[in-house]
Amino acid sequence: MKYYCFLASLFIHSLCQAQDQRKEVVSLDSAYKRAYHITKLTGEQPRIDGKLDETIWKDRGEWSEKFSQVIPFERVYTPSWTRMKIFYDDENVYVGVYCKDVHPETMNAFIGNRDDNSNGDLISIAFDTYHDYRVASEFNVNLGGNKTDLTVTDKLSVNLSWNTVWEGRTNIDLADSSWTAELRIPFSQLRYNQKNEDGIWGLHVRRIIRRNNEVQNWSLIPIKNNGHVFSFGEMHGMTDLPKPRGIEFLPYTMSKFVRNPKVPNSPFQKGSRWQATAGLDAKFALNDFTLDMTINPDYGQVELDPSVMNLSAFEIFYDEKRPFFLEGKHILEFDNNEEGMMFYSRRIGAMPTYRPKNIDNLTSFASTPNPIPILGAMKLTGTNRNGVTVGFLESITAETTSKLMRNGEPDKEITEPLTNYTVARVQKNWEGNTLLGGMVTSVNRKLGRKHLEDAMVENAFTSGVDFTQYFAKRLYYIDAKGMFSTLHGSADAILNTKMNATHYYQRESGSGYLNLDPDKKTLQGTGGYVKVGKRGNAQWNFAETFSWSSPGFDLNNVGYLRQSDFKFNESEITYRKTDPWGPFRFAGINLTQKNMWNYGGKAINNNIALRWRSLSTKRRIEMDIKETFNWNTIDSRQLRGGPDLRLNSNFESNVMVSSDRAKRIVFKLDYNGRHYLEQETGYNAIHPSMIFRLGDHVRLTGQLNYAWNKDNLQYVNSILPTENSTDRTTYIMGRMKQQTYGITLNMQMNLTPDISIQYYGSPFTSVAKYDHFKEAANTDSHTYEDRFRTFTAEEISFNSGVYEVDKGNHVLKFKDPNFSFNEFRSNLVARWEYLPGSTLYLVWEHNRSNRDEIYQTGWGNNLDRMFGLPASNTFMMKINYWINM
Repeated sequence: MKYYCFLASLFIHSLCQAQDQRKEVVSLDSAYKRAYHITKLTGEQPRIDGKLDETIWKDRGEWSEKFSQVIPFERVYTPSWTRMKIFYDDENVYVGVYCKDVHPETMNAFIGNRDDNSNGDLISIAFDTYHDYRVASEFNVNLGGNKTDLTVTDKLSVNLSWNTVWEGRTNIDLADSSWTAELRIPFSQLRYNQKNEDGIWGLHVRRIIRRNNEVQNWSLIPIKNNGHVFSFGEMHGMTDLPKPRGIEFLPYTMSKFVRNPKVPNSPFQKGSRWQATAGLDAKFALNDFTLDMTINPDYGQVELDPSVMNLSAFEIFYDEKRPFFLEGKHILEFDNNEEGMMFYSRRIGAMPTYRPKNIDNLTSFASTPNPIPILGAMKLTGTNRNGVTVGFLESITAETTSKLMRNGEPDKEITEPLTNYTVARVQKNWEGNTLLGGMVTSVNRKLGRKHLEDAMVENAFTSGVDFTQYFAKRLYYIDAKGMFSTLHGSADAILNTKMNATHYYQRESGSGYLNLDPDKKTLQGTGGYVKVGKRGNAQWNFAETFSWSSPGFDLNNVGYLRQSDFKFNESEITYRKTDPWGPFRFAGINLTQKNMWNYGGKAINNNIALRWRSLSTKRRIEMDIKETFNWNTIDSRQLRGGPDLRLNSNFESNVMVSSDRAKRIVFKLDYNGRHYLEQETGYNAIHPSMIFRLGDHVRLTGQLNYAWNKDNLQYVNSILPTENSTDRTTYIMGRMKQQTYGITLNMQMNLTPDISIQYYGSPFTSVAKYDHFKEAANTDSHTYEDRFRTFTAEEISFNSGVYEVDKGNHVLKFKDPNFSFNEFRSNLVARWEYLPGSTLYLVWEHNRSNRDEIYQTGWGNNLDRMFGLPASNTFMMKINYWINM
């Protein structure tokens, strides 16, 4: 009893202590939606050195103070106060920020990479230049001097790959216990209505003090807000704005030396080759719109995709990393409630669809361009003064041809036809409360070869309409999207599409409502969602969603859709406590319940999920815990087009715990798991990671990845019946015990904000052993043991890597599914921004990969195998030069 009394008194004390820390809590009206009146300069321009010592900073314009905290205590003034001043002239916007710090010895001046705003004390300024509450351009500079530019939407979707050319400098004055920041942002780098009648831009200025994760806003954006950009303050006086020419060119040249393992007797894989190329990016400001063009774009200098061992039927989704497609991407976004998207830019310039057949690298060889070359692309984006946002993208990819050698005879085959991609988006905004828009996409391929006509559709078109309406000062909303897709091609191409993992029309459970007609030359479908709810500046929020994707709905020619043939409704309720209470700075709990059916009316999943998120007050430990219970689950994809497989009820766990991210040493732990009831199946993955910041210039990151997976119903193979047989297809499953190991190492050294060296290395191993083989039986049975029949020792035998099952009148054969996959990927990148917007890269990329059809135990043995593999090395130098006219 004394123990519980002690805990209660401690909790009450912490509540009182938290209340005592509050000082001068200001009203929401005085902190929210503030206004600033900007001054136009004539004549003198400030020198951008971070010191704010010119006359204009002292005598001209208006200093604005009274920055209020958002974190840890909302609407509280702080002794480390901040003030800012903004000017503009016919070329630039100038921003000066003065930051007082009562503990100057603890100011954080860590230097990070360009666009890494997670390090060091910083200030940021964001402009909603169209004042339409949709998207803002944000500029950050930290105390160490490194810059971040990004775009952020009203729904807080951040695009860090938006890059512009601007200046930002900082200066520390320990004698004054302060630091200052000075920014020059050219109008040529901003998009705005040049005939701005009311002269108002949205404005947001923020300061972060890392040692205690303190966040200050000039105009408060409450944690519980009704829209991020909607909550901006206002900057008045933006009249008589210049009309910059806005013409930019970024030519580049690149040389590359590639050394790959030799393939004996191959006329193509001879070991090494030199390659040189050049290209051009161009940007033109067309009144309210921006035209981006690229000729022979280079996409070699990108992050490496993570290693993955995919045992599912589905395609792996990888994030886009190419700058041309990332800039302005929010305009071309059109998703189906996170179930798919109409535009997935990695379809453009992907790997060739068709692969030459019968290539064994012993007597037959192939050399295929990889990835598909992009001949050119153009993109038009912008918003006019009437609130109409337009996005248009056009791209052409080249015909690719694979050089072949079969039995000493040279040959060639086209692996990808000349292809045109078109994406168009329009949306009208009425004062940020009503949005109505649409989107269309098309893919047109010049086929003309039988093998291409069988492998891919000739034309793919999608269209969509979206509508959003806010009510009661954006506290309530309706959000809806509807999409339509149609594919045209040969009967074989349409049939192959129907039979891929997105659709699986051939599955037995679809016989009553799916039409596998092999003579059809079109495929059509619809998808979308309707969502209503309450969100924003309230403790209790809710949402109700209905979403659908018909069996023939397909986005996968220039979009992404993992799976079709479903309908679901989801109910969600959220409680958020954003004021500090007890041991927490903030906390929130979320409850969701989801029910899912296919178009045959069959229930395929029910789940309920509870999620807790919090940040502690003293040690700033962050937690995110989610527990989901799934029941009545039917997997229609597990048997690769075979019968539906019922899965037992299961618990799914997701846990993230992180220590104080402001410290020089940060620890983070991620855990994911799924555990089935009454079934020999379970999955666990743990990912501990640490960040070490050494001084102000070096950061080391390490992450360990370990997963163990036991699946008693893992798909192995499908064995078709012999000719003239009345038997059905046999679906083989087995018990799989899989272990996956990985380490990700990252070293980042920033000598200055403009010179950096970065290393990335990741060894990855996944091994699996199969046994207890079985054939699918009554897979939809509620009794687990009735869903399969295990082969007896008398039935099954193993010889020379092949299993044989004696079925009496015939024998089933399938290869040993055991495997050991080893891969090591690394790159070393030196980057120097030698002039504003102009960069030199030196890159070394090292890769080695192999899959063995055996089970190799122990990570040590697999590492020996990994580093004994032949390696591929690429050495590259790339330089570009920014020209502004």
